[in-house]
Amino acid sequence: MVPFTKLEQDVTAAMNEPNNRWMTQAAMVSSIGLIVMVSTLIGLGLGHWLDGKLGTEPWLAFVLTLVGLAAGIYESARIILNAIRSEDR
Repeated sequence: MVPFTKLEQDVTAAMNEPNNRWMTQAAMVSSIGLIVMVSTLIGLGLGHWLDGKLGTEPWLAFVLTLVGLAAGIYESARIILNAIRSEDR
């Protein structure tokens, strides 16, 4: 991330201090619900659109919703593992 303003530089510097790393971890972990929801909705939307184009309702919507859910869970696990690893340092 390239800071654009003095405020962003100050916030970035404060978050990278050893005593304030918890802020960065809290921000990353709090985004997990949004990541799972958005990836699932993208899968559902793409599946629904493809079902309309190909006439395969509801199968592609179902399959791509599950793929989106799996992608969201995978990314959430990566975020949690990175937070745990950075805490151990």
